[in-house]
Amino acid sequence: MEEMAQELNRVVSSFDHPERPFVTVSYAQSIDGSIATRRRRPLPISGPGAMRMTHGLRALHDGILVGIETVLADDPQLSVRLVEGPHPQPVVLDTRLRTPLEARLLKGGDGRPWLVGAADNPQDKVTIMTAAGADVLPCRREENNGRLDLTQTLSILHKRGIRRLMVEGGARVITSFIRAQLVDLFIITIAPKLVGGLQVMTAPPNGSEAPMALTEIHYDRLEDDLVLWARPDWRDP
Repeated sequence: MEEMAQELNRVVSSFDHPERPFVTVSYAQSIDGSIATRRRRPLPISGPGAMRMTHGLRALHDGILVGIETVLADDPQLSVRLVEGPHPQPVVLDTRLRTPLEARLLKGGDGRPWLVGAADNPQDKVTIMTAAGADVLPCRREENNGRLDLTQTLSILHKRGIRRLMVEGGARVITSFIRAQLVDLFIITIAPKLVGGLQVMTAPPNGSEAPMALTEIHYDRLEDDLVLWARPDWRDP
């Protein structure tokens, strides 16, 4: 945990952006790139050591972000349980405010989750979610696809005190952050399994067939899993 904190602090120390937090994308995948079954059912991919590492990473970030599809499929708590440490602020990209009222995020005692929703949501939806235990943060949509504007999302989170943000999924959210070039660090756990399931990338990373390069790469062995740390190289391929 201490070595992981030192490495993260080293990387974050060189980050200087006045309007958004440092963004870590972290997820576990099989050796064939699957993060879930084809039916989007959750799948235990990594081992117990990697799970403890993930909870340690959560404790080192101010906020943890997932998309609404992850909430609907997994009903996650987004808290720190397997190690000692503070809970990050849960953040859900929930354009149309579809988070179930019985979701564990709304029932937990670790603070109110933040639901980033479209600014044009009906007020009655906002009122219901607020009464259920969430803080609704309105955000504009992108003009070309109607999705939440990630740049404004990060600006909103930064204004609320989030300086380190951990993005855990799902696949569409990870792909969107990569295509928007809003990732500062990848921490990817690769498990020695073949799944043939849902791939982490739902579209090419840069809008073309050219691969995106990574830099400052190093690997750690964690029980049977391999953990990749790398920074994205946003220069044109």
